[in-house]
Amino acid sequence: MENQQTIEQCKKRLFKIGIKLGASPKLISTRLLSTDDKKDMVDGLLDDSSLETAVEVWIKNKMPDYANGKTEPYRPKY
Repeated sequence: MENQQTIEQCKKRLFKIGIKLGASPKLISTRLLSTDDKKDMVDGLLDDSSLETAVEVWIKNKMPDYANGKTEPYRPKY
């Protein structure tokens, strides 16, 4: 899947997957995806199926902050 994508296209993909799986696209972007992952998305190297699987596993693990090397579960601030 080597076709460059704009940042806006990548955001739309995250939004679609987030809504489908019940996770905030912003949290996917800030807590799951590393800078390299995001670059791979833009470069067309991360397909929707792989991304969706990663999000599903991340959700099952209680949305830790993998992007920043942390494994504690997500705790929303009220």
